[in-house]
Amino acid sequence: MKRASRRTMALALAAGLTAGWGCGDGAPSVETSTAEATVQGKVTFNGKPVTKGEVTFDPSNHLRKNATTRSAALGADGTYTATTLVGANQVFVNSPELRKTEVGTIEYDVRAGDNTLDIALPRSQ
Repeated sequence: MKRASRRTMALALAAGLTAGWGCGDGAPSVETSTAEATVQGKVTFNGKPVTKGEVTFDPSNHLRKNATTRSAALGADGTYTATTLVGANQVFVNSPELRKTEVGTIEYDVRAGDNTLDIALPRSQ
């Protein structure tokens, strides 16, 4: 009797786990908020400030198709301050001091309030 009970419990547990795997639509969650937050930081290349160019934040996704990019100029010390939407943002650095291959794209999750994103280039792959 004990052996049958254990087998029944194991089968019930396996069925429950299998049913749980199929839940959800499989799409990753994305932010729909229109709340804004501040991101500040410093861009460096080989340890030295990048002094020309800008940092651009792109908060658009399939639920925020009309979200506009936000850019902030780099200061003489490599610092910037930008305002963008809360949630996942694609971040780009555009500078005449850098080649595109040295920059790439950074994904950054902006939280409500103040955020700090220091960008040290070149980034390791």
